[in-house]
Amino acid sequence: MLLFQCTKDAAEALTVTRKGVIESFVETKPAPIEQTAWVWQLHAVKIDRKLVFIAMQADTRFAMVFWGIKKGDAESLLQLFFERLANHVFWLVEDAQALDEQAAFKMVDQLLEACRSLAFHAGSDRSVQTHINEVARQCKYGFDAVGHLPDNREEAAGFDENMNQMPRSVRGGSYFFPAQELLCNTLRDFAGFDAGKLSAVRQAVQEAKRRQGAEMLLGHAQLMNPQEGDAMQALIEQLLAQGSKGKKSLH
Repeated sequence: MLLFQCTKDAAEALTVTRKGVIESFVETKPAPIEQTAWVWQLHAVKIDRKLVFIAMQADTRFAMVFWGIKKGDAESLLQLFFERLANHVFWLVEDAQALDEQAAFKMVDQLLEACRSLAFHAGSDRSVQTHINEVARQCKYGFDAVGHLPDNREEAAGFDENMNQMPRSVRGGSYFFPAQELLCNTLRDFAGFDAGKLSAVRQAVQEAKRRQGAEMLLGHAQLMNPQEGDAMQALIEQLLAQGSKGKKSLH
């Protein structure tokens, strides 16, 4: 079951009055949290006088932002939510090379099937809301930088991707990356990955991050001082080779 816990602002944004009748998609009573429920906290802010919804998965803190949604238009919000979620999960699996294409599509289908049962209920978690507020600030910074809201396709997905690569910590615990946590939770719940396979996925993701960082460092060094580029490249390649030792296969 997919459960949206809606803050007061989100509940208000999903409520409209038509011909004197109040219509809302949100149940006013908080829902009892089932162990099988997949909980996303939903919040709404206004940027440039337009509604912006922020949905954050409670366990992984993975966030998606939906820009310029009309008040009370839960249908459009849900359509964008499922499209974006499917794309993000598929891209994460593809980047980690955790599944082949056929298996990845099968896993995404199972995920969406599990979300057929859904509900909007009033309620919020203070810890999740703290992270949502951070995302909201980044939304406002982004708008101030470019002067317009992103579309709800490639631009919005790119914004999500950047947000979910930032480390987070819950109640002073260890830092983690929301994108990696969503990937591993999805592989566990919908592709049957055990602890050993998930450990290999995490190692592969960290190696990819390290390699990307090293390549960025090399590019910067060559740009700043081309004469030292060869020496820097040799050093970085040595570091990458050391990091690759003992790397396990995902399959």
